[in-house]
Amino acid sequence: MTKFLLLPSSLLFLISDFFLLPSFLFLLPATATPKIIFPTCPRNEISQLPKPPLSQTQPSIPSLWLTQDYFGEELIYTWFVDPDDTSVILVVRKLTWDKKGYLERYKFINHFGNVARQYGYNLQVCEPRNKKPIAAYFCDFENAPLNCNVEIDYRFGRSLFSSPKDFTFITTTKEQ
Repeated sequence: MTKFLLLPSSLLFLISDFFLLPSFLFLLPATATPKIIFPTCPRNEISQLPKPPLSQTQPSIPSLWLTQDYFGEELIYTWFVDPDDTSVILVVRKLTWDKKGYLERYKFINHFGNVARQYGYNLQVCEPRNKKPIAAYFCDFENAPLNCNVEIDYRFGRSLFSSPKDFTFITTTKEQ
């Protein structure tokens, strides 16, 4: 099961200098409890999933309809709010998702995540019948300033840094 641990963004710059800092800087007060999220996806058939919120008398909350039309029409099967009312779950088409590169996926997740965040929701991206989310955009709404994170599960252990690049490095040599 995948666990996501939310930490303050101020700790991120410390990672590069981890060994240079005294250990007392990493101690949390006794009252500090990190929030751990255990995201799961529905394993039902597409037709059995809940429907997106829709109201004929008032605006739907959250409203991802316009965002879906502009940015995800060919990619999204459906979306709905999870039963705990904390996350919006996007169910995407596997083949279309797999064709997207890392940066296209990030752009998609970041855009939908920003819209969901405005309504106070986290975002999970799921494939049909896959228990583990393939991406997530989650925020710690309990603390200020708002700290949000994007997680992307890139298959077979590949990441942005280990994937092949299409550019060449220019090397300079000194002529003697």
